[in-house]
Amino acid sequence: MSDLARIEIERDLADAAARRASEEGLTVTAYISLLLRRSFERSPGEESVLVYDHVDERGEFHLDRADNEDDEIYNRRSALYASLFGRRG
Repeated sequence: MSDLARIEIERDLADAAARRASEEGLTVTAYISLLLRRSFERSPGEESVLVYDHVDERGEFHLDRADNEDDEIYNRRSALYASLFGRRG
């Protein structure tokens, strides 16, 4: 019995995975395996952060203010996300 399983994904997802894999220096198979392993390692009910690509041409991301979010909370959240997802040169 093989340790591999065949999965089918839509073409646009495969293209996105290929781009991301290339950026990370991985094969598409290795990249998708990494994503699946991360998903399977989560405990039931564990929350995760869903990140979208909102990066302008200069490589800066923009964080929208949540409803009823004061300046202090917005600034802390902005700093956290910048440390997690900001580009490092």
